[in-house]
Amino acid sequence: MTDTVHSTERPQTAPSSTEEIDLAIAVAAVAVGAARRAEERCPSGENAQRVADAVAVVDELLDRRLAAAA
Repeated sequence: MTDTVHSTERPQTAPSSTEEIDLAIAVAAVAVGAARRAEERCPSGENAQRVADAVAVVDELLDRRLAAAA
């Protein structure tokens, strides 16, 4: 049995307002933490990929937030 985190797929629609982006960042940051804890408990290629995917989502959202603030 492996310890994995459920999907960290990108949402179907991109958040539009800064408040929605901020909320999406908060949720994505929680997903990063969960993925990292799972990867610490059960190191595997799948869990490492989930961490990388979750971090990529946060990075993308942060980029959107910075662009929205400009």
